[in-house]
Amino acid sequence: MTKQTSIPAKLFAFFSSFGLATVVLTFLLIITLLGTLEQVEHGLFDSTKKYFESYVVTSVDLGTWKMPILLPGGTLLMQVLFVNMLCGAVIRIRKSPRTVGVLISHLSILFMLFAGFVSQHYKKDGNLALFEGEKSDEFQSYHESVIEIERLQPAAKDGKRIAMVIDGASFQDLSEGKGRTFTSNDLPFDLMVMNYEENAEPRRVKDESEKKWQADGFYLQPLPKKPEAELNLDAAYVKVIDKKTKETQLGIIWRAEAVPWTVKVGDEMYAFELTRRKWKLPFAVRLDKFDREVHPGTERARKFTSHITKFTGGREEAKIITMNEPLRDSGHVLFQASFSQDQGSAGAPVSRSIFAVVWNPADQWPLYSLLAVAAGLLIHMAGQLTRFLSRSKPKAPSLA
Repeated sequence: MTKQTSIPAKLFAFFSSFGLATVVLTFLLIITLLGTLEQVEHGLFDSTKKYFESYVVTSVDLGTWKMPILLPGGTLLMQVLFVNMLCGAVIRIRKSPRTVGVLISHLSILFMLFAGFVSQHYKKDGNLALFEGEKSDEFQSYHESVIEIERLQPAAKDGKRIAMVIDGASFQDLSEGKGRTFTSNDLPFDLMVMNYEENAEPRRVKDESEKKWQADGFYLQPLPKKPEAELNLDAAYVKVIDKKTKETQLGIIWRAEAVPWTVKVGDEMYAFELTRRKWKLPFAVRLDKFDREVHPGTERARKFTSHITKFTGGREEAKIITMNEPLRDSGHVLFQASFSQDQGSAGAPVSRSIFAVVWNPADQWPLYSLLAVAAGLLIHMAGQLTRFLSRSKPKAPSLA
């Protein structure tokens, strides 16, 4: 008489199996190889999104070699690996004093995988660029675009700037021929966003019959995408539709535009700007002085140092940010990323320091996880060594 295995038991056996772990790790090796190769043509940001922050990979594009494919993405693989380790390396493992160290190590690896999940969904990263003497309390995203709508006239009574924001995920799929209308009870108009381009440039219309879409004598010329995603300048057509009169006004918003596109609706004036998402810092930073050191006889950077003043409430603190010595405060980390030089009003070069800013609730979790893994392995190795030495110790001869 054969014993029947229940479906939950079969599922547990499958998800805790060593074979599943082997398959997952093999696929992780494959997508890591493909993602690294594709990064050469398409840049780090796009490759990371495609291979490691997705559930499914549907194509491979290595420049001269392109083909459709179906592979599990990094997000799916890491979630399956988490379940596999939880079932096989934590629940299924035999519990005894001998396995304490191994259990600690496995739990620490699970914690590291969870830290990656938290970082992927909640981390904010961007940059803050300051000229010497300039002060700011916000940083902007490297990649996330938003449309900001701000009422200019009449101005707010308290003088504060208030902008309504349309998230990039709501309009970045609106390629050629697509449009979407956004509405709000707080606005006297509806806004239609159309023909979004990831990298484009407004150009003057020379032949009116050539371009279907144009605004104020300009049209959007799509440009090839750059591998460095932060260098792409996105743009879109927007149409303002007055809710009362149904009058329409067509314009172009471009991320590199010096001034926002403005529209008058009734007695009110509004500004529309395509920009990077901005976040507030819990403190303000002023760049007092920037120093740049290069290797002798070259222009290769040796050391960048920013002397700053941090303002928190009514308190001021002098700080130094340099390579490998970031500023950490209130969960935010400011790294010295790079610099640029522009020409000042007097014609002399003016230095601008560029900080990479990261807010990550799981910032130190991988470090804690690695320390716990090391502790678990040391406990396990100490136990193994103790048992080995006890077995190797010669026994005293027995007296007949």
